[in-house]
Amino acid sequence: MFSLLSSRRIAVTLAGAALVSMTAACGGAANAEACTEAQSILTNATTSMSTAGTDPAKFNEATQKVADDFKALAAKTDGDLATAITGFADVWANIKIDTANPAGLATSIQDLTSKSQAFSTELAKACS
Repeated sequence: MFSLLSSRRIAVTLAGAALVSMTAACGGAANAEACTEAQSILTNATTSMSTAGTDPAKFNEATQKVADDFKALAAKTDGDLATAITGFADVWANIKIDTANPAGLATSIQDLTSKSQAFSTELAKACS
């Protein structure tokens, strides 16, 4: 239970951190519409993580939906923005709860946190 709750908190934190950095950077950008849509995806991700409760399957479905939404958005963009959004999609696609391997979860989350911060920076730069 502890690792499930911890991973959910981390996913919500990642979404929040990305949302804050993108909010600061998206004003007046040529890709403002895509940046706004990316913000919306992250806002919805926070809600999805909260409603997943303690159900690992629902949590995994929610993170996959975020990844799919980012992939669809990336297909509508190009250049640095497409690269950043695709990177974010990959990060979210790898946020999974594997109840059979709780020890691996901590390592995965650490890696995902690092990657998410990097892609958040790229996304903010592409949106500015």
